[in-house]
Amino acid sequence: MIPLNGSRSLPHQALAWALPLVRERARMVAGVVVLSCIGSAAALLPPYLTQRLVDDGIVGGKVGLVLWLCAAFLVLMVGGVLVETLSRLTYLKLSAHVLFGLREQVWRHLQTLAPTYYARTRGGEILSRLDGDVAEVQRFALDAPMALLNGAFSLTVALVLMLSLSPLLTALVFALVPLQVAALMFTRPWLEKSAQAMRKESAAMSSFFVESLRAMKFIQASNAARRQEAGLRAHHGDYFAALRRSQLASLGAGGLQRLLSGIGVLLVFAVGGSMAAAGELSVGVVVAFIAYTTRAAGPLQTLAGVFMGWQRAKVSLQRIRELAAEQPTVQSPANAVPLAQPVRGELRLDAVRFGYGAEAVLDGATLDIPAGTKLALVGASGAGKSTLIDLLQRHYDPQAGRLLLDGVRLDLLDLAELRRQVVVVDQEPVLTPGSVRDNLRFVAPGADEPALLRALDLAGLAKLAHAGGLDRPVGASAAALSRGERLRIALARAILQDPAVLILDETTSGLDLPVAQAIIGAVDHVFADRTRIVITHNLASVGAVDRVVELRDGRLVEHVPTRPAAPLLRIV
Repeated sequence: MIPLNGSRSLPHQALAWALPLVRERARMVAGVVVLSCIGSAAALLPPYLTQRLVDDGIVGGKVGLVLWLCAAFLVLMVGGVLVETLSRLTYLKLSAHVLFGLREQVWRHLQTLAPTYYARTRGGEILSRLDGDVAEVQRFALDAPMALLNGAFSLTVALVLMLSLSPLLTALVFALVPLQVAALMFTRPWLEKSAQAMRKESAAMSSFFVESLRAMKFIQASNAARRQEAGLRAHHGDYFAALRRSQLASLGAGGLQRLLSGIGVLLVFAVGGSMAAAGELSVGVVVAFIAYTTRAAGPLQTLAGVFMGWQRAKVSLQRIRELAAEQPTVQSPANAVPLAQPVRGELRLDAVRFGYGAEAVLDGATLDIPAGTKLALVGASGAGKSTLIDLLQRHYDPQAGRLLLDGVRLDLLDLAELRRQVVVVDQEPVLTPGSVRDNLRFVAPGADEPALLRALDLAGLAKLAHAGGLDRPVGASAAALSRGERLRIALARAILQDPAVLILDETTSGLDLPVAQAIIGAVDHVFADRTRIVITHNLASVGAVDRVVELRDGRLVEHVPTRPAAPLLRIV
């Protein structure tokens, strides 16, 4: 679970979310802090050495001191480069660890959410939160404390050195700090609104690409390419407008800070220059102080940057909180009941009721399916057949009634064990990018080569199995395979999973009858002693069955099976 709920403030939540990951790399954090402080100190020494060089060396006529100070400058420059390189590489590793850890937590949460969440949420919106918003929170949670620490250290060292040179000039420069703080507070609402608009338009752009790429074949067939281009231009216009507002907000806030810093430098020139001209201050002190004034502005700019970064991170954190608020519909019980071995595959539905809203999809559905039964499930489109599958795999729990496997309620079983014993082969199986081997091992990572070849052979892909077919790429969206091949690979995956219950969800729909019967024949051969539920609109394609059950008006009505030579029951 993503720990982003509760009454704590948003900054505390961002830091608390990242803290466990930072603790895992405590030594690395300490190393980054030490290196950063060394680098900051090294960057603050040159103005002090400049004062010595001008007043004691050049004006004082000490050639040896001039050469010694030049050598010190060179050492500081080389050492500064080395320290900065080491610090940045160490920080890169730490930053990646925190970013990846946060993203993995969000991904873990996403994998627990019900199918209804993905049905109502645009893919690009999810991607935007998973990528951009998580990265924004990570940058603030890790960068902000580091920047604050480094800025405070640099500012303290600069303040001490500046006071040692001229308390009066130091007071003039730091008198502008309240104005800089006021400027930050003034620009805060502008920054926050612009950040919200940017995240919104970025998510809309991602959704457009995801949805359009998924529907590219349909777009081409519908001659809709020009309309899609117009849609993309519209998204570009909205995104550019949001980007421009964001840039104006950042430039305005940053420009105001730079203006105030520049006024500080001018005050040093005016007051310090006048004092030097009157002989009250050495030229070297004025030169060094001007350099310090510029460097002191750096930590102040850093603090301002942290503030502006928080405005962006606050928006992203709020968006992730919305995602975190989505609760899983089901979870594995703390003390799961183990199934007796071997698992028989006996199913029972006892007065099951379930609906997505006020209207029930299943209303008192009752059915006993003995182990080893081959059952044909028919029903009109939208009758609830897919919902019944989701209940059997426990993507949802029934709102009333019970579902049992081998006499054990599904909600008492470990989710992973249940979904290993109840396997579904869809009519459009999902194949991942990669090779046939990758797709088979997606469900059985430990399967060896002979097991993979045997599964392909039993699924009717003997030619593919014995012709180096395991290395065959499936292509994007499995476009390199025919639909029959995709279905048989899905069947081979089911064989590797070795379930007690196999569900074929319209698997043979749209296939030629001989092809459909061949696939069902392979299923009957491999899973002859297993429970099989075949969802179909055409009984002629599923061969002999033990029972025929129709899902109608939320209930399960049994029909008497007849000879499968012709379509006995066809419901559309």
